[in-house]
This record gives sequence, C-alpha cells and structure tokens, in this order.
Amino acid sequence: MKKLFALLACTACTLAAADTAFTNVPPTLQKALHGSAIQSARLDAGVLRLQMDKPQVTELVYATFVFHNICAQQWRHPEQFAGYGLTRVELLNAGVTQGFAFDARGDVCAEMGQMGKNFRSFIAQRTVSCDAGTCPARP
Repeated sequence: MKKLFALLACTACTLAAADTAFTNVPPTLQKALHGSAIQSARLDAGVLRLQMDKPQVTELVYATFVFHNICAQQWRHPEQFAGYGLTRVELLNAGVTQGFAFDARGDVCAEMGQMGKNFRSFIAQRTVSCDAGTCPARP
C-alpha cells in the first residue's frame, strides 16, 4: 500500500510540474520553482519573468516566494545561483495585469541571509509594483 501511495504521489507531482512552461530556465532553478503555482517562467538577459495561476499576487505571497524560492537557492547553491545571472525577478498574476519585481542584482540575497535582517522589509525596499504587465525599471 505504501508503494502504491508513493507511486501515485510521484505521478501527481510529475503531472503538476508538466503544466509549467519553462523558457531558458536552468533545471536547478526549475526545481526551486515547482510547487509555487507557477504557470510559466522565462529567463531572458538576467530577468526571470514568472506568471502565477492566481488572480492576484499579494505582497506576502510575493515576499515569501522571493525568500523561499529565489534567495534560498543562493544560500544553498551560491555557485549555481551566480551562474543564473539574475538581475531581476518579476512575479505576475494569472492575467499578467498585476504583480511585483525584485531587484536581485549583486549579493542582495546573500545580504538578506545575514542574521537579524527582517526579510519582508528587506525585500520591500528592493521591490516595485507591476501594473498592466509592465514593471518599472528599479525600486
């Protein structure tokens, strides 16, 4: 019974992952993005543009995503993360009408990982709101 349950769980995970469209996203970064309601992800010239399957991206969802899915990658695998060449992460809603963009240039994630940093305010300082599918250049 345990083997059957494990097989079904793996199949469900594989099917869920198959729905996400990745363009130019390294496999190690794709793995970090799975399970985050991401419909599509495109990495182009250092900008990772993501679209969620949610009607709205809240600041809390956004900050949590940046912390756990983006910066945690840098903390766990700094060499691979440096190879991504990320300068910006844009997370948009299902209709690509609303979302946020995070300035990921330099060692922003490494700095946030230092003890005593409030991750929500740290991310908010480096974030701009996106409207109508357009994100301003920098915070």
